[in-house]
Amino acid sequence: MPNIYINYVITSNRELLISSYHDKVQSKANALPLAKSKDKNIKPKDLQQLEEILPQPFDDGIVKTKLLNLLSTIEGDFDKVIYKGDLNLCTQKKEDLAPYLFDGTLNRFFAGRDVQLILESANKEYVDNAIEFANAIGLTGAVIQTKSGTPKEEARSQVYPQPEAVSKEKREDLPIPESKSSELAQPKIAVQNTAILLDALVKVGVFNTSGTENNTNTSEEKEQIKPKGLTN
Repeated sequence: MPNIYINYVITSNRELLISSYHDKVQSKANALPLAKSKDKNIKPKDLQQLEEILPQPFDDGIVKTKLLNLLSTIEGDFDKVIYKGDLNLCTQKKEDLAPYLFDGTLNRFFAGRDVQLILESANKEYVDNAIEFANAIGLTGAVIQTKSGTPKEEARSQVYPQPEAVSKEKREDLPIPESKSSELAQPKIAVQNTAILLDALVKVGVFNTSGTENNTNTSEEKEQIKPKGLTN
């Protein structure tokens, strides 16, 4: 049964480092190297632990609320957030993506601070799909990669540039409202070929095209697409 396990620490440089996985061992194992890369003086005893047992049944909305509930308990002064974790955190299907990690939720929750995401999986196909989707929606402020220890020939890594921090006025407090495209860093994405975008969305499970016709307009004219969260 997947649950949310978090290890975190605030460095002397006022950076909040979060290791968030659905495996308890991985959360702890990834936390210290991340912390040491930013502050060599951090010791294992400095790491703080949080965990949340998910109710049955659960869906992406419940996981999102539980995750933000955990993050809301973190106290301390920090100016930057680095969140590292599973790109499919507690999803119903392993091949799905956790929508709240791709739609700006954490940027709004930590409004007023720089937020960097490091989203990963040991499965290169899951990472490839995540990269393809991130490219399609114009994701910013993230690294999508295979986990440490992945064979070299299967290793993947894609870096997306850092956006401006979300203003404090747009902080996402609990209870969590529905995501609004007007609050995202990039509310509209210019797409040259909507057929390519649709294909990417189908691969990550956003659309189920079985039994329906593909009426995608392949005109060279740019179409404005509003990014949406993923669904299982």
